[in-house]
Amino acid sequence: MSRGDRRTGDVIYSAWKMGQTFDAWQEHMNFDNWKKAYAENGLDMSFYNERKRNYDEILPWDVVDICVTKEFLQREDEKATRGELTPNCREKCSHCGAVKYRGGLCVDKIQDKIR
Repeated sequence: MSRGDRRTGDVIYSAWKMGQTFDAWQEHMNFDNWKKAYAENGLDMSFYNERKRNYDEILPWDVVDICVTKEFLQREDEKATRGELTPNCREKCSHCGAVKYRGGLCVDKIQDKIR
């Protein structure tokens, strides 16, 4: 559901009307009801769950500003695909954008260098 858009709200409501609650608990999960809810709303479940997404696609969570840039996340995804690791922030700044918080590892390390 985290990859959904506004239309998946109707899916959630339809599934709820079919009795879906506490789906994280295996004994309550009924996947057939979820498939029916998607179909009832004219949506393809695989569109949300299985397709490869483009980096320039607008994602549902893009409106949330966590200071970490989309460019950084793209670089991390590309590195992960190649099996490359990113150093811990304590070792080397990876320029993720979180320095905007003006606190934490990035800022502390920069301030230590200045002192």
